[in-house]
Amino acid sequence: MIQLSHITKSFRSGRGQVKALSDISLSVDIGRFAAIEGVSGSGKSTLLYCIGGLEKPDRGEVRCFGTIIHRLTPSKLSLFQRRHLGFIFQRGNLLSYLTVAENIGMPLTLNGIVGKVRDKRIEALLSDIDLKSATNALPHELSGGETQRVSVARAIAHRPRLLLADEPTANLDTSTGRRVVQLMRDLAKDHGCTIIMATHDKEITDTAEPVIGLKDGQLIREEK
Repeated sequence: MIQLSHITKSFRSGRGQVKALSDISLSVDIGRFAAIEGVSGSGKSTLLYCIGGLEKPDRGEVRCFGTIIHRLTPSKLSLFQRRHLGFIFQRGNLLSYLTVAENIGMPLTLNGIVGKVRDKRIEALLSDIDLKSATNALPHELSGGETQRVSVARAIAHRPRLLLADEPTANLDTSTGRRVVQLMRDLAKDHGCTIIMATHDKEITDTAEPVIGLKDGQLIREEK
């Protein structure tokens, strides 16, 4: 289970202290597809990053699968993220100097999955995302939808327990966005992965459970 207790997070800016999250408490059961919704600036990304350990809350507690992640040392947090988490960002964030296959294989190598096991898993994922023909392509040769499909494969390659996605369909057309989200669902289901996605796409939130609504950094509802 993912549990957040009284999470508060502020940032310094040219306008002084800005409170991004205010006293957020919620939980997401294992195996769920959860959506965090709200307008731009509502705190969606900050909440997602606190869950994944990319941001440290000022106050409160984030517990992932029984581990209070922000109490881990930097090296132990990095190891936890590498083993148990997968991240998908708006623009894919693929490494420009690696091929599609190498990008997908990177988390496998980092987790000590090498040789034929690594190669077979990459091949299977390329088939799953229907991009076997792009095995040796570089990121700049891909369309936006193809980039996101590769980022999904990379995020799920090491079979994480939690997949965090920050508005992965924001820069895609409706049809391509649907395909990417369905791909995430299918791969996560195959590998028993929990998904938490920040989004403003109503089509996604209509099929998510729970839906976590944010406004001005505050929790306005948690529907299950």
